[in-house]
Amino acid sequence: MLRTISIFGCIFLAFALNANAQEGNRVAQMEREIREIKLRLSKLESLLSNPGNAQESVTSHDGWKAVMNWRKLYKDMSTSDVQKILGEPHRVDGGNLVSWHYQNGGRVVFYEGKVDHWREPRK
Repeated sequence: MLRTISIFGCIFLAFALNANAQEGNRVAQMEREIREIKLRLSKLESLLSNPGNAQESVTSHDGWKAVMNWRKLYKDMSTSDVQKILGEPHRVDGGNLVSWHYQNGGRVVFYEGKVDHWREPRK
């Protein structure tokens, strides 16, 4: 009798763990989708705030001097995309968060190689 109860207990535990794992996978998938949606929303907001500049490319290495270029930034941009828009930073501080500092007081902070946040230069 005790053996039968133990077997049923183990079977129940296995089903419960499997259900929990499936729920964890669903949550992870939903979190990925939310991150993707946030990235798309950030890009769209950036385009809407600067509709005339959406297709304009920056060819100057001094892109950091123009506030309109700072307004082309969006969360999760790559370092190479930021460099194309703003040019080389004046100073770089590293660690878990990497900060690019520009001579006009502007700063871009990256987390894991993607833009986390930024501060436009002072006017």
